[in-house]
Amino acid sequence: MTGKLIFATGAATLAHFGPLESNGGAGPAGAMQTRAVSAALSPDDGAARCRGLVGRQMAGATIDKADYILPGSAPPPFKHQKSPEFCRVHARMTPVEGSEIKVQLWLPSDWNGKLVGFGGGGFEGGLGAAAISLREPVGKGYAAVVTNAGHDPASEPKWALRQPEKIADFGHRANHLGAMFGKSLSAEYYGAAVKRAFFQGCSNGGRDALMLAQRHPGDYDAIVAGAPANDFTGLMVSFAHIGRLARTTPGSDTLSPKLKLVHEAAIAKCDGLDGVKDGLIERPTSCRFDPAVLECKGAAATSCLSKAEVGTVKAIYRGTYDSKGNEIMPGLPVGSEYEWAAWLTGLKAAGPGMATNLMRYMVYSDPAWPEESFDLDREFGAVRRQPGPAIDAVDPDLRPFFSRGGKLLIYHGWDDAAIPAGNSLRYHAAVRRAVGRSADTHMRLFMLPGVAHCSGGHGPDTIDYLGALDLWAETGVAPERLIATKFDNPIQVMAGQPANIVRSRPACAWPKRARYKGSGATDDATSYICR
Repeated sequence: MTGKLIFATGAATLAHFGPLESNGGAGPAGAMQTRAVSAALSPDDGAARCRGLVGRQMAGATIDKADYILPGSAPPPFKHQKSPEFCRVHARMTPVEGSEIKVQLWLPSDWNGKLVGFGGGGFEGGLGAAAISLREPVGKGYAAVVTNAGHDPASEPKWALRQPEKIADFGHRANHLGAMFGKSLSAEYYGAAVKRAFFQGCSNGGRDALMLAQRHPGDYDAIVAGAPANDFTGLMVSFAHIGRLARTTPGSDTLSPKLKLVHEAAIAKCDGLDGVKDGLIERPTSCRFDPAVLECKGAAATSCLSKAEVGTVKAIYRGTYDSKGNEIMPGLPVGSEYEWAAWLTGLKAAGPGMATNLMRYMVYSDPAWPEESFDLDREFGAVRRQPGPAIDAVDPDLRPFFSRGGKLLIYHGWDDAAIPAGNSLRYHAAVRRAVGRSADTHMRLFMLPGVAHCSGGHGPDTIDYLGALDLWAETGVAPERLIATKFDNPIQVMAGQPANIVRSRPACAWPKRARYKGSGATDDATSYICR
């Protein structure tokens, strides 16, 4: 099972560049649309300066290659006239023996004085998705940096086998060093220091984001953490546990086709709780749906659940616990069932496959480790010992990050079947307990109805998170309401092409929720208030 497929954040993250609603009088999407240009280079000057970088050593990196990309000539997959003009720098770092980190930095010809870093997906860094994730912000004037997290993409994380330094690169070191390189080279290239630095990632990229806030609070001024897989080892154990539960349920091969039945029953029960029936459950924690209502009254059939299937569905809602009753990972919310087969219950579900790879290559160093031998308590203890300390980003004490003015925006789709939405709620609450009331000045959480893993699903999933973060940093006014949009063709949006808006809704800062005013189009964000 490929880690790249599991948490592929490149395309998913780019789909989030969309409309932004401003706060107060700051102006719509102020920081993203009104550029304070710090440097502008002519094509000739830019090309000469770009080519002259080859062979330079800076911030522990050696520059191997530098290409000057003219407007409309951006690399595939989205090559079109609106693509930006920039210098694409390839560099490598070897901070310790056993480590080799590849870095790519895009330097726009018309710079706004800011740097943005992007996280990765699955077991990978963000380098493989650079052509997707970097085009939009670089077109808006941001310098942008990504790394390969210390290894090249692979179908299985064999790179980690008996390689603790590569695991450290993946866990925390690569993005930190990438930030240092990005700041240093940007300052020299433009002749001006980076005035503000941002980081954005979803899934494993969200873990990357929180890891930076926790371990390297001085690297970035403001951070977006989407659906963070920050408790990475706990998530893997939960993947393995639920996958095994689904496989051992009597008649388990019949459960996945019935999940549509479960989802429709859940929607019928709780869709209207927000005042409008639109196929979305605004706040799943308020939904009192019991799958037992679908239990077969007689012989098993495709139109009902067996008693064992009801038990499995309830167990997935409940979450994963050890034998002493301690929560390892929250359960999946009501309404997310249509995503379960791909991630958890299907015969080739992605999550259990990823968990097996973690056990084989990072925990037991045994490529033949049999997934059938999985024991919840034993494996949970094992992953916490290794590689947990290197890759888990669960420390809630963000005072070093917040004390220097750091800002953290977390978002999570309620229908995410890869990483339970409750995981972000859990971390958000832990930070507030650890830091106190001042956390509310520096942190915002947005829970998105109907949104699957990072993007997709049935709900509006496109939000300009980077714009919101930049505006927050620029004005000091924390976002309370963002506009989420659903497009009919998200691929066109990622490619910078026109697409039709299907629906829009406000995303409200937790714990507020969107409520229908009672009048107006139900697919229009202006018909809702946050309260």
